Parts: sequence; structure tokens; C-alpha cells
Amino acid sequence: MYDVAIIGCGVIGAATAYALSRYENKVVILEAENDVADCTTKANSAILHAGYDPAPGTKMARLNVRGVELAKEICAKLDVPYKQCGSLVLALSESELPHLQHLYENGTANGVPDMKILTKEETLAMEPNLSENVCGALWAPQRRHRQPLGVRPGHDRSGCAQRRGAAPQLPRGRR
Repeated sequence: MYDVAIIGCGVIGAATAYALSRYENKVVILEAENDVADCTTKANSAILHAGYDPAPGTKMARLNVRGVELAKEICAKLDVPYKQCGSLVLALSESELPHLQHLYENGTANGVPDMKILTKEETLAMEPNLSENVCGALWAPQRRHRQPLGVRPGHDRSGCAQRRGAAPQLPRGRR
């Protein structure tokens, strides 16, 4: 008998098992594929969004910002490849500049740190191979990228969930 059943062992299922491993309970992870992280997680772009897109006050806004913070800690703890590369949202015409200001205001309200609206010159100095049509950019250094398949080995290497009783169940005959 199990206390918790987790359906799917992609990044969310593995992270859920990892989080539950801190408690005294019996967890089973049910996975339909041949291996963990073999479906949606494998095809995921692995971008951790900084949080300037969602409308302020929404759950998505709060979770984007908090998720980036947590991902950095978890990836370090589990030795998962992780890169803070930032993002540039480009304006390729003068008419797109107000949208950069809108995203900047969203990000500021959502608690995204260190954003800056760049001029054309600053943008091209940062990324000289961009189109000469660029008029400016929103720079968000908090945008990060993690290796999507690295999450699975990271969770496996830590072994916390399995040591605490989580039992991955793969389909019979597909192991």
C-alpha cells in the first residue's frame, strides 16, 4: 500500500518524488514509457522563464519568479547542468518599443530582478550579430536554461526518493 502515487516520471514527477522524499511516506511513481523523462520532458526546451510575460498578480507570475530561484538551488544540489544566460526581447521597429516597456513593467511588478531596457547601441554591443533593424531590447539576466535530460540523472544520482521508499514502476516487458 502506498501513501502517494505519482503518475509520470518526467521533470515534474521526479521533482515531486524528490520533494516528498523529505517526509515519512510510501511513494510509487508510475511511468508508461521505457525510461523516466522519456516523453514531454525529453522534448522540452528547458527554458526557465524570468517572469516578465505573465500579468502581475497572477499565479503564473509568482511561480515563474519563484521557480527560477528554486531551480537554481535544486540543480546545484543534484548536479544538473544549468546555465544563467539571460534573454533579450527584441524590438525590430519603433512601434514595438512600447511592448518592451510593458514587459519591463510586468517584470518589475512580478519581482524579476535586474531587468533593463537597452538602446539599439547597447543591444548590438551585447549581441553584434543581430539585425541592424533592432531598435532596442529588454534584457532579463535571470532567464535560465537547464539541461532537460540532466534532470533525470540528477534525481537518480541523489537517490533521495528511492532511499525513502519511492518505487518507480515501468511497464512490464518494456524495461
